[in-house]
Amino acid sequence: MSACPGWAKVRRSRQENLIGPISGVLGYHIVIEACSCPLFCPCYYNPEPSGGHLCEFNMAYKFQERSHYGEVDLGGAMVWIQGDLGAHFGPPDMTTEWAEVSFDRDTSPEQRVAIHFWIGEVFPVKWEGGVTVHEDDITWEDGEREANASLASGNGAIKLTKVFQTPDEQAVVHNTKYFNADSNDGFWLAHSEHFKKSVDGSPGYEYDGKTGFMVTHRISGTIEAEASD
Repeated sequence: MSACPGWAKVRRSRQENLIGPISGVLGYHIVIEACSCPLFCPCYYNPEPSGGHLCEFNMAYKFQERSHYGEVDLGGAMVWIQGDLGAHFGPPDMTTEWAEVSFDRDTSPEQRVAIHFWIGEVFPVKWEGGVTVHEDDITWEDGEREANASLASGNGAIKLTKVFQTPDEQAVVHNTKYFNADSNDGFWLAHSEHFKKSVDGSPGYEYDGKTGFMVTHRISGTIEAEASD
């Protein structure tokens, strides 16, 4: 585990390993996501979360086949993000509270560098409380009526019970942007049970019956390489 300096070390690794024009950033990412707000997340349509002071979340991402960052293949890679978006994380300040990022143990150093910069593209915010980095084993499962994700360390888990409008049709919200992603296939709604364990003094939380959803989102473009130090 490392605090903010570890995140900076990942940033420097990009310069060491991925110099050259980084062309063709393409991602198809599906997330099992849960937060502390009632269903459906008011943050997408209002200037602040439910209750007005916090949005504590768990996000378990799995990169789909054909996802890549430059020459780095991200297909099948997984990453987990936990934290608190705070009370006012939208424009103009784009300021949030804190986050913990857990890379799946099977991801390579190059994939972790690429995922780090993908996070920055999708979530262009400033984490005032810093970012802490972990390594863990991530379990990620999508079933017909439920979706589940967990960290082997016990630091977090998500259970989604999917919401169905009819016996065979899950509720979905379209025409809503997912953070800074270019497009998505809709927010497939669920009620969530999720928690984060307190680690080394970091905040912990636990929620039941709150916002949950799965969404496949896409981001693409060209990013220029940074000059080496």
